Amino acid sequence: MSYIGAGKLDQHLEVLELRETSTGVWEWVAVRRAWAQVEQTDKTNLFSKVGVGARDAAIVLRTQPLTLHNALRWRGQHLFLTSITHRNRNHLDVAAALVEPVTCTAQGYTTKMGEGNRPQKVETDPVTFPGVLTEKYVKYEQEDTFAKSRRGLVLVTAKPIRLREGDLVTVQAGPAAAVYNVQACHVLDEYKNEYEVEFSRDV
Repeated sequence: MSYIGAGKLDQHLEVLELRETSTGVWEWVAVRRAWAQVEQTDKTNLFSKVGVGARDAAIVLRTQPLTLHNALRWRGQHLFLTSITHRNRNHLDVAAALVEPVTCTAQGYTTKMGEGNRPQKVETDPVTFPGVLTEKYVKYEQEDTFAKSRRGLVLVTAKPIRLREGDLVTVQAGPAAAVYNVQACHVLDEYKNEYEVEFSRDV
């Protein structure tokens, strides 16, 4: 590996950690600053296993406590970490996807026994968190009496965010703002969870 001089680490970064800042509200919080070398590459970073990738960034920074549970902020951009390796004793090589987190609120449900021992659907406490949306597929279905436009996306979250099939997720702003239904959960990765979400509307 090539030597990295102190002058090469000229980009200012913030190291982020996901924290529950109040009950049911999760946010990326800056825990320290760091200097790094950052290069946007011409590669696609496949940060999602079931969705499409994003622009890749290659980062070099001094050896420090850092795992794929963290994220970085660079020039106002969010860097989703996908690999960390030791370049040498003093430096780390980090691969990241340049993404735009969106604020989401998830509403789950549970079943309780009501009057007459009848099951009742009851809302659980909502959870607000940052997530990253990426496209999975777009399809158009022509049915017998009407057409329905469907949009399938993948919601990628940090590991503490646990959703279940059937939960409703509201994306609060941006071009993908809508209410989505969680269709499938992929939670085996050690550092992130991925949820296939979909909304539909009559057209």
